[in-house]
Amino acid sequence: MSSESRAVSWDQSSTVSRPYFADIDATFGHIHELLGRKWHLRIVYHLLEDGPLGFSDLKSRLDGVSSKMLSESLSSLEDEALVTREIVSDQPVRVEYSLTERGSALEPVVEELLRWDAEHSPAEEKR
Repeated sequence: MSSESRAVSWDQSSTVSRPYFADIDATFGHIHELLGRKWHLRIVYHLLEDGPLGFSDLKSRLDGVSSKMLSESLSSLEDEALVTREIVSDQPVRVEYSLTERGSALEPVVEELLRWDAEHSPAEEKR
């Protein structure tokens, strides 16, 4: 073991209690389906950070997303009851997206992911 290596222990006493009979494969599969897609967490992040946003505003915050992919991602998040779509005006048609209560409940998860990345990403990867 080199002098730069360090042992890492995981203190399970500080973790949240887990259900005893959780189907881990099903649980992680569902979470991956919800949040593992490229744009889903980014959309949730911007809606948490900026509040309700129109389609164009959201698209401008997501570098590289196509309109088709953004529309599909928003529909998927809507189907999962994480995002709600509200028609703000008919002429011209203006739609606004916001997080549902279920979607807003992801805030601590997103914050922890950001914190973990800040603490554990290799220095050369940090921007």
